[in-house]
Amino acid sequence: MFYRFCRSLFRFFFTVFCGWKVEGLDNFPQKGPVLVIANHTSYWDPIVVGSALGRKVHFMAKSELFSYPVLGFVIEKMGTFPVSRDRVDLSSLKRALALLDEGNVVCIFPEGTRSKTGKILPPLPGAAFLARKAGTPVCPVALQRRQRMFGNNLFPYFHVRVGSTFYVKKTGKRDFQADADIMMSKIQELIDNSI
Repeated sequence: MFYRFCRSLFRFFFTVFCGWKVEGLDNFPQKGPVLVIANHTSYWDPIVVGSALGRKVHFMAKSELFSYPVLGFVIEKMGTFPVSRDRVDLSSLKRALALLDEGNVVCIFPEGTRSKTGKILPPLPGAAFLARKAGTPVCPVALQRRQRMFGNNLFPYFHVRVGSTFYVKKTGKRDFQADADIMMSKIQELIDNSI
């Protein structure tokens, strides 16, 4: 209930004040487990992804965010769970796998941090590990933040492109980094083909 209310509120905000554009929603599965991967350029990204997709999305978020009392409470209620960026966080990976096993949607940002230039950064191998281990469809989402007229950045304009789902094969040599690179290339293709 709380998630749906917040999603509706932000959809209204992005539509009325930001004039956002969302394409390819028909590519997003409406049931069953899905691992969503997206590029990361802004603090708005989780809100944009969660608002654009028609299902509840569980996000991995850096553990530092949960140390802020109000913010930590809100994002936890929204289904977000912490991940440590200083080490391989097995507990967060297990949580993501459990959510996918229950048929939920999990979103991660394979780059592991925001790109300050807007260009895609090299991905970490964690996304490929999850995709292989869970065996669920992977849905790439490209987020592009565009400059608004007269330099108004108070209400950001986002162009969201949802790509076709694909699978990361479990067979063969386990080169998670190579798989992660392929996964990020799907996002890059969406950006390159945007209008």
